[in-house]
Order: sequence, then C-alpha cells, then structure tokens
Amino acid sequence: MNDQKPTPAPRVRFDVAQEFIRAVEAKDIEAVARTLADDARQLFMHVGRTATTPEGVADVIAGRRRGLCVADVKGKGEVLAYTGALFDKFDPLLWRDHAWLLSPDGSELYFHGVGDMVVARTGQPYRNTYVTRFDIEDDRIVLMAEYGNALMYAALGVRPNGAELRSLLRAVGRVLSPRLSARSGR
Repeated sequence: MNDQKPTPAPRVRFDVAQEFIRAVEAKDIEAVARTLADDARQLFMHVGRTATTPEGVADVIAGRRRGLCVADVKGKGEVLAYTGALFDKFDPLLWRDHAWLLSPDGSELYFHGVGDMVVARTGQPYRNTYVTRFDIEDDRIVLMAEYGNALMYAALGVRPNGAELRSLLRAVGRVLSPRLSARSGR
C-alpha cells in the first residue's frame, strides 16, 4: 500500500493571464507591462488549422500537437515592442468565443480564442484562431506559447518591426540549436 499523497499541481494564476488579455484588447501597454516578468518570452508555434477544431485544441493542450516555432520574442522589452506593434496594426484587437482551459493535470493554463480583428492599414478582417499557454511565476508571465496559423498572419503582409525580425531570426536559430527546441513550445 502506498501512503504517499499525490503532489498537488502548481497553482495556476488565471488573474494574471486574464489581465494580460484584457490589457491587450484595451491597447494598454502599461497594463501589459505589469503582467510580464523581466525575462518574459513569447513563442509563436505554427500548427496550421489545428487550433480551429475542438480536437486540435485538445491535442495542443495534451501535448500531442506541438507545432513549429516561427518566432521567439525574448525579454520584456521585446514582448512590449511586439505588442505595441499589434496595437498599431489592428483596430480593433479582440478575441471572440474565448475560453480558459487547464491541461489534463491542471498545471498549465491555456487561452483559446478567435481573433476578431481588422488590419488598420487595409481594413481587411483577420480571423485567426489561437491557443496560448501561459507560464506564470511569482505573479508574472514568464512564457507565452501561442499556437495558431502563422501563415495566415504572414499573408496579411504587415511590415514587421525590429523586435519581430529578431524573433523570426531567433526561431530559425532554434531549429539549428542543440539545446533549444523548435517544437516544444518551451
């Protein structure tokens, strides 16, 4: 007979992740900054249309579908520069039909939403679907791994800023790196 009690899963901080989403939708860069750790990272994982189906979302959350890292935004300053660029590129910047989900073991927090955005420069609608994992430590976001259709975003033809270009190059480096994974979302 085993007398050991199961180790409880780490407490998931919904409030910090929810504040991040609210701040992005409100285009409030100071509020976004308050949610981020200094060494925050944001990874963009291309999973094609996987995130658009309930089965695909479940596969991402269960780790059966990982995608390919196409952008690796490193540090609070770069995450803020990337986010600020989104504020300029999209009006409005909203997600519809969103849900907050936990991994099967309850240790990871995911946001699932359908973008209801318009490209400010062209007036073109943008309706990508995302699943974003939030890793939170000491009440700050340390990692966001966003799973979606990167090709749909690229097809918009919006000009990347310096932080975005660096993140694209860093993602290429992940493919070549012996210690960083281009597929794990970590």
